[in-house]
Amino acid sequence: MTFAEIPGLHSLKKQLVKGVKDNHIAHAQLFLGNAGTANLPMAIAYATYLNCENRGEEDACGVCPACQKNAKFIHPDFHFSFPTAATEQVKGPDSKISQNFLKPWRGFMLKDPFASVTDWVAYLGVDNKQLNISREESRQIIKSLSLKAFEGRYKVMLIWLPEFLHPSAANALLKIIEEPADKTVFLLVSNNQGKLLGTITSRTQSVHIPAYSDEEIKQILIERYQIEERIAKQLAHTSQGDLHKAVALSDDVSDDTQPEFEQWMRECYTKDYTGLVKRSDAFHKFSKVNQQQWLIHAESIYREAMMAKMQANELMRIPAEHKAFVEKFSKTISLDKVAQMTDILNKASYYLERNASPKMTFLNVSLQLSGILRS
Repeated sequence: MTFAEIPGLHSLKKQLVKGVKDNHIAHAQLFLGNAGTANLPMAIAYATYLNCENRGEEDACGVCPACQKNAKFIHPDFHFSFPTAATEQVKGPDSKISQNFLKPWRGFMLKDPFASVTDWVAYLGVDNKQLNISREESRQIIKSLSLKAFEGRYKVMLIWLPEFLHPSAANALLKIIEEPADKTVFLLVSNNQGKLLGTITSRTQSVHIPAYSDEEIKQILIERYQIEERIAKQLAHTSQGDLHKAVALSDDVSDDTQPEFEQWMRECYTKDYTGLVKRSDAFHKFSKVNQQQWLIHAESIYREAMMAKMQANELMRIPAEHKAFVEKFSKTISLDKVAQMTDILNKASYYLERNASPKMTFLNVSLQLSGILRS
């Protein structure tokens, strides 16, 4: 992957390229960004630029042997470490070492480097298992970096989601992260700095990857994915800066999401239990992505209603055609109610990701929302 393959973020790309050209290359860098941002693609593009044999002024050449190998994630000096769990194919002690998952990892990255840990769990088929970067993995990392580079300028170790490091693994890596061998670069890619050990973050140089704006996501969807502007606008609003989520939802986006949401809220408010049961049956038939889209859309409307209640019109992102409903709905909620309802939606999303019954989950959500709206 090269910088050109990553939409937008031009100033950050220039900053990273300039650091390499000026030979200001921190030996340990922490690429920080929320899920769906370009932190992993940016780290991969940076690693590609480091070892490109014919660097350009703004990007890697993309055609030299090093770039071609990096594009397939098979460069011998580009190593990966990531959370794992036992699968049908990889069990026992072998399941604690990332190297034993390189084939699915490469397939996962080639499919979508913007994907999240939830997608990785689904890709591996380990929905009910806890992911982890183990102490055994930390030993493998140290072993992999003990030799000189095979053919590249640098040996690069990319650790995806270091927040999954077992404490013993994190502690085992402190010394090598602080004092790596010459021409060795650590790239840590995190979605949650708060879950990282302070001793890890203190040894790295932070690179903050901003979320895409609604307008940026809309333009990316239109230009790169040929999505109709009206739908792209809806997806950009629903995804809340998560480009991967916007693309994933594009296959399931429905024109009637907002009208159906409004009817759902009316059924909750009036305690129309017959209507809610029927709606739960319909929700059960949605695709998994569409179920998540529905919950994300609900959460975004609650936010808009809160902005309307606070008369913070400049912060509202709702399309004009839906503003009347949001303003009316805002009269039925409060900050405390929105906090409770958002928590209910987040828990429902968590349960659905772990294969809970969509029908029962949605009905339970509806009944809880009904109670809150009428309290």
